[in-house]
Amino acid sequence: MTPSQPTTSDVVPAPIEFTGDPAVDRALRGLIDIDRDVRQAAALELGTLAVPATAPALVARLWSERDFFVRDTISWAAARIADAAVPLLLDALDSTDPAARVQSLHVLSKIAHPSTLDAILPLADDSNSDVAAKARWALTRIGDPRTIPILTRHLGEGDDSRWNSLTRELATFGEAAVPALTAALSDAAPTVRRHAAEVLCFVGPAAEAAMNALATALDDADADVRTSAAMALFDLDTPSTRAILARQVESRDPRLRAIAKRVRTDA
Repeated sequence: MTPSQPTTSDVVPAPIEFTGDPAVDRALRGLIDIDRDVRQAAALELGTLAVPATAPALVARLWSERDFFVRDTISWAAARIADAAVPLLLDALDSTDPAARVQSLHVLSKIAHPSTLDAILPLADDSNSDVAAKARWALTRIGDPRTIPILTRHLGEGDDSRWNSLTRELATFGEAAVPALTAALSDAAPTVRRHAAEVLCFVGPAAEAAMNALATALDDADADVRTSAAMALFDLDTPSTRAILARQVESRDPRLRAIAKRVRTDA
């Protein structure tokens, strides 16, 4: 996922805090050069040097740098000095500027340190959709199972891009996400049920504990839920799931019949 472009045009960079080291200070001066290539080279040099004292200057430039490639190099340089940068990045999560929160989350996702989990969790429900999406991505990178209930609250939401992102994010938790996804198969909203079944399809063999709930979903009132459940059972590919699907060969749902015939052919 790429960082968002700053949305304001009047960001004033904080003054550079020099370190007294000539090589480091030369690179710091390069960060504010008018020439984009000079700024890029300076960010690369600072990342290579990885001097903790440069954290304030690097983090400040995350909000003011206009060029995507320079900004991404600055993100990398800040991640290289994570211990010094993380407190500054966490402070930025309280910013009133969504772009600053997104950019901070972008770098925190690169660092993916467990200590940042509690600060990031509330932003998964942020009113700004870009901030919320970036927070969920950062939480997925950290990989703590406490993230799963937060993510499952957003099943069935958003456009195709958001939907697919959440599918991938939840699927990375594998078996740990299965109980929450199984419960979501009983949600009142068909979009939630369908999304849960779709994620279980991506989880694959690790989703075996959801087999009975998926079998029940084959009788769901919503055709898309039935199809997603059938595909999840197909991807589980156990003798039990093959037997469940084979019984759908006489189903009134043409998509279930088609999946059942594939099982009979492939078994």
